[in-house]
Amino acid sequence: MAIDDETRSGQAERDESAWSVARLNNEIEAALESASNRFPTYVVGEVSDATAKGYGTFFTLRDVDGEETIQCIIWSSYRNRIDESITEGEEVIVRSDVDFYTDGGRTQLNVKNYWPVGDSERTQELETLRAELDQEGLFDTDRKQPLPPFPSNIGIVTSLMGSAREDVREAAWGRAPGVTLTFFGATVQGKNAPPSLVGAIRQADQEPDVDIIVVTRGGGADDTLWCFNEEPVVRAIADCQTPTVVGVGHEDDETLAEGVADTSAMTPTEAGTVATPAMSTVRDRVAEIERRLRTGYDAIVRDRLDAYDRRVDNAVVSIERAAENRRAQIQRAADLEQRLDTAYSTLTSTRLDNLDSRIDTAVQQREHAAETEAVTATATRRRVAGLEARIDQAYQTRVQRETERLDRRIERGYQDIESSTDIKAAQQQVRQLQIVVLVLLGLLVLGVVLWASGLL
Repeated sequence: MAIDDETRSGQAERDESAWSVARLNNEIEAALESASNRFPTYVVGEVSDATAKGYGTFFTLRDVDGEETIQCIIWSSYRNRIDESITEGEEVIVRSDVDFYTDGGRTQLNVKNYWPVGDSERTQELETLRAELDQEGLFDTDRKQPLPPFPSNIGIVTSLMGSAREDVREAAWGRAPGVTLTFFGATVQGKNAPPSLVGAIRQADQEPDVDIIVVTRGGGADDTLWCFNEEPVVRAIADCQTPTVVGVGHEDDETLAEGVADTSAMTPTEAGTVATPAMSTVRDRVAEIERRLRTGYDAIVRDRLDAYDRRVDNAVVSIERAAENRRAQIQRAADLEQRLDTAYSTLTSTRLDNLDSRIDTAVQQREHAAETEAVTATATRRRVAGLEARIDQAYQTRVQRETERLDRRIERGYQDIESSTDIKAAQQQVRQLQIVVLVLLGLLVLGVVLWASGLL
């Protein structure tokens, strides 16, 4: 963009009238040195924010009756000569020179010596309140609520104009980008800070969507953080139903608000870190769990597969053994069958041979018997024929003999009959004798027949 001559002229005039920061600081230093006789040698105040370094000790000196402060430094060469230790909360008198640090543009007291005067009234009030809260158990660990591991909405009580707001936001969203941050604006130092903080804390606690309440502010001197020691603020935090985190940027001394909070943090950044889960860590943890699950799964599957392989191998071996046993049994059965066949064949053959032999013997015997019977029958027939011939001859002989005898008797009978007077009686006797002869002949023939039948 073009710049006209008038603008360049005005810019040149302003440059000539403006002082540099170095010139300003040098002039301030010169003015303070020239007016050094106007400053007192001794200053009284309350010590706070004492920080010891190797080359010296820095601390803040706060006005006993107000909130005004001035920074102090006592170099190690002077500090080593002092028997008293520098204790925060003490009211002290310091012997010092007013010093202006040109590089930093700040005024401080260069302390040569100091003497404790005693605890200030505000320090005594703080200790009294601390003892009361401790007696009520508000500092007890067992009453502190655990923070939810994965909050979805974080309520932040802080100044909407301070750097703490951005510090908390960056820390929270750096760890958990998806978390919701709800800001409750409050004054965090000065006389209006206690009621403002109490109202904001109660408002956040009544919000149902808020999972954690973070009360925070940036670092500062003890006097600027004193509102977090005020009883209303402390009790408002202790009464919260929602888990609380307090981080007021005070490293060396804990405020009462931090003591009653469920979790304390030293800085707004740490408060944002404490209130949120590290999603990268969660993702790493999930990845680790997945890896372990995968490894465990692989190991289990591998073990199961190995077990199955062993079982299959054992089953195969068992089946092979069973098959071998079956083959052996089949072979034994075949051998038995062969032996049975052989034995059966042998037994059958032997028995058949025996039967054949017996049959042959029986046949031979039968044939021999038949031959014998035939011979016997022939002999018998011959004998029968001989007997028949003998019987016939005997019969003829006997019949002839009997006939002759009968004839003789008949002749004698006839002779007797003839000689008898009764011829009829003689004739009848003859007829009776004839009947007797016929019966005897029949008996003789029957006897011959029966005898012949007995021989056959």
